[in-house]
Amino acid sequence: MIYMLAFCRVAIGLVFAISSVGKARDIGKFQQAVSGFHLLSRQVGNLAALLFLGGEFAVVLLVAIGGPLLLYGFVLALLLLLIFCAALASVLSRGLRTTCNCFGSSNKPVTLVDIWRNVGFLLCAVGGCEALIWTRGTQGSLEGIAWLFIALGAGVFVMIWIQLGEIVQLFR
Repeated sequence: MIYMLAFCRVAIGLVFAISSVGKARDIGKFQQAVSGFHLLSRQVGNLAALLFLGGEFAVVLLVAIGGPLLLYGFVLALLLLLIFCAALASVLSRGLRTTCNCFGSSNKPVTLVDIWRNVGFLLCAVGGCEALIWTRGTQGSLEGIAWLFIALGAGVFVMIWIQLGEIVQLFR
């Protein structure tokens, strides 16, 4: 369980680091994407985009610090992923053609694959919570080589899962 916890911790930290840095590079584009969801007024949408970005940076910080803050990091990740899944589902159900900008500036429209990608990351955050509960909050100490292999595995998982849309396109 300690290995699973470490994997989920690194994976969630990486995905939110990549996502938040990508959005921060062009926050205006992300604010436009949130407005394009037509769920909030322009002003509220701009504020929501900033709060969402702040939440993503907070997840990275919480999982990096770990200790008693790790559970809060996983729970915040779950909350943000659920909110974004609901927003993406709303866009698809209303037939809107807009971009997600989930990992930075993009012209790719929202698809069902974006929701499946987020579900994969949701499962990772749930797995982290579960592993933390099973280990009774003890995050244990892993040796450097174990962290290296876990980080490599988590990095490969995140990079592949982020590209899920492109992978699906290859098989169409």
